[in-house]
Amino acid sequence: MRRILYAVGLVLILAIGLTVARRLGQTTVDEEAAPEAASVQRGPEGPHVQIDAAVRARIGLQVVPLTGIELPDSVRGFGRLLDPTTLVTPLYDYDATRAAFDAADREYRRVQTLHAGNVNASERDVEAARTALERDRAAMWTAQSRVTSVWGSQALARRDLPSLAQSLVTREAGVARIDLPLGTTLPGEPTTGRLVALASARSSPVDATVLGAAADSDPTTQGRGFLLLVAHAPWPPGTALDGWLTVPGPARTGVDVPSSAVLRYGTASYVYVQTDDVTFARRAVHLDQPTKDGWFVADSLAAGESLVVTGAQQLLSTELGGAAAED
Repeated sequence: MRRILYAVGLVLILAIGLTVARRLGQTTVDEEAAPEAASVQRGPEGPHVQIDAAVRARIGLQVVPLTGIELPDSVRGFGRLLDPTTLVTPLYDYDATRAAFDAADREYRRVQTLHAGNVNASERDVEAARTALERDRAAMWTAQSRVTSVWGSQALARRDLPSLAQSLVTREAGVARIDLPLGTTLPGEPTTGRLVALASARSSPVDATVLGAAADSDPTTQGRGFLLLVAHAPWPPGTALDGWLTVPGPARTGVDVPSSAVLRYGTASYVYVQTDDVTFARRAVHLDQPTKDGWFVADSLAAGESLVVTGAQQLLSTELGGAAAED
């Protein structure tokens, strides 16, 4: 009986051993035959990532061809959205002092007329009316100078100042100040601009209309400043802004890069360009100006090149992981 049990046990052990060996052998063969799904290659133009179709499908990698565009010439500056109280207070003061001056002027003319006709108006009444008129004139000029110091010399020529002030109070509009770097040369006066908040660089730019030159220079940049009117400004007062002022000149040609394609790594911006069916190269780009859905890039990219718009971060992680493994 013991011999029979011993024989059965030996057979079972041999069967289990053969099964395990067969599975191990199959695994080894499969691993050796399976191609590497993702790899990092080094070339004369820098590293690039190679991934097969299965990995592309798994991470949802998507590419789109770049579109060529033209934009008007522009200059770049920095600034902020101004406090509406600072802007409207001088306007209200000016309106009040101008109304007082108009009333004093009418009173002086009335008293003069009465005095000329010897009708219940003495020389003292005329002198008092003249003094009141000059006082109110000085107050109006003082208020006018405050308006000019805040809004610039072109402000008083506008006929819509009262309605503009009301729109600022109700936050239906906002005024931004953009200062250009010292030494910036303008081929002509800017008329329009595009603004984007520095704290949210991926947000869409907002169009603005140039109201005119600021009355003073920024103490930090010492360059020229401009006031821009923004309809329904999406930021609170004091928000730091990046601005591009459109100036006369030939249009610039480049490509429109979607925001989702841009990677921030270190202090630079990068995109991944597809160079063949399985290869993607990282390329540094200079973001010249925001567009409606991305960035205008004037060089380093060409229309028709395929850019990764989904999955770029995974490619960067793969590239950096491969570089670390080599080190």
